[in-house]
Amino acid sequence: MAVTATAGHYAPADQPVYVEGPIRAFAIATAFWGVVGFLVGVVIALQLAFPLLNLDLEWTTFGRLRPVHTSAVIFAFGGNALFLTSLFIVQRTCRARLFGGDDMGWFLFWGYQFVIVMAALGYVLGITQGKEYAEPEWYVDLWLTVVWVFYLVAFGGTVIRREEPHIYVANWFFLAFILTVAVLHIGNNISIPVSLGSSMSYSAPAGVQGAMIQWWYGHNAVGFFLTAGFLGMMYYLIPKQAERPVYSYRLSIVHFWTLIFLYIWAGPHHLHYTALPDWAQTLGMVFSVMLWMPSWGGMINGLMTLSGAWDKLRTNPSLRFSVAAVGF
Repeated sequence: MAVTATAGHYAPADQPVYVEGPIRAFAIATAFWGVVGFLVGVVIALQLAFPLLNLDLEWTTFGRLRPVHTSAVIFAFGGNALFLTSLFIVQRTCRARLFGGDDMGWFLFWGYQFVIVMAALGYVLGITQGKEYAEPEWYVDLWLTVVWVFYLVAFGGTVIRREEPHIYVANWFFLAFILTVAVLHIGNNISIPVSLGSSMSYSAPAGVQGAMIQWWYGHNAVGFFLTAGFLGMMYYLIPKQAERPVYSYRLSIVHFWTLIFLYIWAGPHHLHYTALPDWAQTLGMVFSVMLWMPSWGGMINGLMTLSGAWDKLRTNPSLRFSVAAVGF
């Protein structure tokens, strides 16, 4: 087989040389922010038991460090993991180099790290919107929007220029995650700065409408950031580690569409017995109950992919973690 050499890497002539440097950087950042997020979690847990650990300083109080913990674990640790895996997987399942190349990859890496640092500084300085999972103020939101648009362009452009005729199911989940998070982020962060040059802002929707939009965002941040994106990982990593095809490709498509349709309606279950109209509360409750279908569909598909390969659990630690994640 003919080979080509590019930048010190040898690859078959018909295989592109994938973008890897930024992806390795995302892997390092994932580990780093995971340690930071978990350590801050330990600190705030100890503050609840030993209030003296608040140090009598405004920057180190529980109220300011708690969003540092939640955002570090969800958006810094989890977000870097999603950038890492989505950009790794889309290139290999499409047999195409990342759209925009290394420059795009490095922009996404440094742009997203800047979002994390700006948000964390705002938390400890008391500059937040006071919204769960959406604490960063308007200037951070604007920069995140720019980074996210480039992320969509990079991922979508790679899918469009793919050499594989079929779009693998993992990429469906990643695209749903990227597109829906964009809509949620913009919809929940429509705000007006207090004044020119001010870091603080007013939220445009107020009252019960503001609460509804906040938990439409908050619930689906879990549904699409922490569920759809990570299911994209599952549909690539478990078959790859088990060296088996996906148990049922038809089930994976049913799983995808039921998740997308049902999850988006379930936000009102965070607002039971509030000023939210009863019909909206009931709607959220009913769709939440129906979510058992995509939840079990994904679990069954992931676990049954191991049919005939359960022995690999004895020798493959990463596969054990993947199976535990799918099960729980």
